[in-house]
Formats: sequence, C-alpha cells, structure tokens
Amino acid sequence: MSLAPAPGRSAAPAASPAPSSGTASPARSGRRHWFTVVLVLAMLAAVLASVARGFYRDGPLEPDAPTGQGSKATVQVLEGLGVDVGVDRHTSDAVEALHGGRTVLVTAPSSLSAQQVSALADAHEQGGGRLVLVQPDLVTLSSFSPQITPAGALRAGGQVQAGPGCDGLAHRAGTLELPDADHQLRGAASLYRVGEEGTSCFTADEGALVAQHDGVVVLGSADLLTNDYVGRADNSALVLNVLAADGELSWYVPSATDPMATSSQTLLSHLPDWAGPLLLWLILVATIALVALSRRLGPVVVEPLPVTVRPHELVLGRARLLQRSSSRDAAARALRSATSTRLADRLGLRHESALDGLIAALVPHVDRTPEQLRALLGPAPVTSDQDLVRLAHDLDHLEKEIDR
Repeated sequence: MSLAPAPGRSAAPAASPAPSSGTASPARSGRRHWFTVVLVLAMLAAVLASVARGFYRDGPLEPDAPTGQGSKATVQVLEGLGVDVGVDRHTSDAVEALHGGRTVLVTAPSSLSAQQVSALADAHEQGGGRLVLVQPDLVTLSSFSPQITPAGALRAGGQVQAGPGCDGLAHRAGTLELPDADHQLRGAASLYRVGEEGTSCFTADEGALVAQHDGVVVLGSADLLTNDYVGRADNSALVLNVLAADGELSWYVPSATDPMATSSQTLLSHLPDWAGPLLLWLILVATIALVALSRRLGPVVVEPLPVTVRPHELVLGRARLLQRSSSRDAAARALRSATSTRLADRLGLRHESALDGLIAALVPHVDRTPEQLRALLGPAPVTSDQDLVRLAHDLDHLEKEIDR
C-alpha cells in the first residue's frame, strides 16, 4: 500500500499560503496610496488658505499690511472716498508722480540718500504736486522746506488739541491721540516750527505735530497712519484731510532695491580724476627703485647662526672677565647662588627659600655649625683671590658632604 498523498489533496495545502501574502501586499500599498493623497490634499489646503488670505509685505506703514504697524485701513478708507492710491517703491516713480501733480506721501524720508532727496526736491519745485513727509529729520527738511525746522520731541502720549488758527489744516480734526514714546513706531513723536508764511497745528510744548509750508506737509508721528491708531480720536480726519485733498495719492515706501537708494559717493569718489593714474605711477616708480637698489647692494649674505660655544669655554671666558675687572664679590655671589640652588634641589627646597631655611635644612646633614654655614653661604666679602679660591673649595666640599 502506498503512503504518498493523493495529488488532488496535496495541491490545496501547498497553494494556501500564496493568497495570504498576495492579499497583504495590496493592503499595504493601498495604505501608502491614501497617505500620499492625504498629504497632497493638506499641502493644497495650506496653499489655498494662503492665497485666500492674501500675500502682503509687513512693515512700518506698508499700505497692504493688516498688522498693527501697517496702513491697510488708511488706504482702504482713502480708496472708499474715491482717492486714486498708487504704491511707489522707487524714487523715479515718486518723481514722476510729483511732475504729474499728484500728492506724494514719503513714509520714511530720513532713510533717503542725498541723491533721492535731491531728485524729489527738484521734482517738487518743478511740478505741482504736494509732498507729505512723515517724521523727517533736520537734514531732510533743509532740502525740502528750510522754513520748517525740528523743535524737539513729544515723549508723553495721550491727546493733543488742535488749538485756534489751524482750521484749514486740521479740517474737523480737533484732537489727536498718540501712544507713549516707548510704544510708538519710531520712538517719540517729532515737533516742528514753521516760519510766518507757514501753518502749524496741534501745538505741544514748544513745537507742533503738523506743519505746512509751500506745498510741503510734515507729520510728526508715523502712528497717525497705522492700523492701530488711525481710528483713535480725530486721527483719521487729519490723515484724510492731508492725503485726500487732491484726489490722487502716491504712497511712496522707500525700498532697498531702488537704484538711487545707496549713494555711490565714497571717499575715493571725492578725489580728482588724475589721482588714480598718479597713484599707479608712484607705485610703479617705487617698485623700480626698490629693484634697482637691491641689485646695487648685491645678494643678501646669510651667516650660519647660532654659533656653538662649549660650556667650559664660556665658564673660562667669564672667569677671565671677572679676574680682569677684579670683581671678586660678583664672582663670590655667582658661586654662592649656584651652590645654594643645587643644595636646595637636593634637599627638596624651593629655590626662592630664604638663607635661614636653607641653613636649617643643611645642619642635620653636615658637620658644620649654622654660623659656619652662614659665613660660607652668606654675603661675606671676599678681599683677595686666595679667599675666592678657598670659598670655591669650601662650597664644593659642602656639596660633596650632602651627596654622601
């Protein structure tokens, strides 16, 4: 009788593992597919949310920025009143607007280069447009309107009243509200004075927050235009009266990409045209002179150094010098110092130890009294060559006693 299984029964168990592995693989691939789909959808949702919210530049007095330091609210109100508001970031565009008779708001006049200030000032004189400057400094004002000068700063926040005599400039704006200096966009608000032909309003201390002269309007605080403070008190009335007077406004935000933003004037640019060729000629002449001088003196002679001197020759030479100058005391001091140093090393003492300490350490090891050791190692005078030789012999004998 055969024990081999029947062909029909053995085929089923052998094929059973294949379906389980086949079903597991599609399940894993399906999960990966759904994970990829969810990730792509999340990224698309983030992109759509950003597009729906809108892209804007966030910065001080940016016309599209909805943040506290931006000016989107001011621009929207102006456009709601029918004012044509254009945004300029290059000086050439602002100059063209001035030539066209538009009002140009300069949000950061103190950051302009000398070339930019000169171009805007010339365009203002030639064209019919008005200039509105936000917190300009003395240098900038001297180019645009010399009749308006800085008069200090207003550090305390709160409300400032318009006062009499400024109805035309304020136009229903009776009170301005500003934050404290620590919370203002550009520090403390600026105050200005203006000549007799000009107009100033919202006086505080010895100056005014708003000044006007010959088509140039100066605002002493950038916070009047921000989203945070344009709606406070009568700030919006003043801003609308100043910016919407002509129906056309160019909102000029100076940009670092402006070709005129960086002045090309450097220290070298102040030199005359002939200075560069003259400098090159002097360098060439100096080089030729150095080469000619070096050839005349010849090559540099190199002496082999250092010179090796044998120790005993050095000792003998120093001894002869001391003997020739009769410097017995100097020789005695050198002998005693060298002996004291070697004795201190052998006894484990510090080199800077006092003579008393060295003598106290030597007494147990030698057949000499402390008085004898002091006479030998101390600063006793040496009057003759025989005394010097005897001293050297005694010091050598003392060292040998320690060695024993």
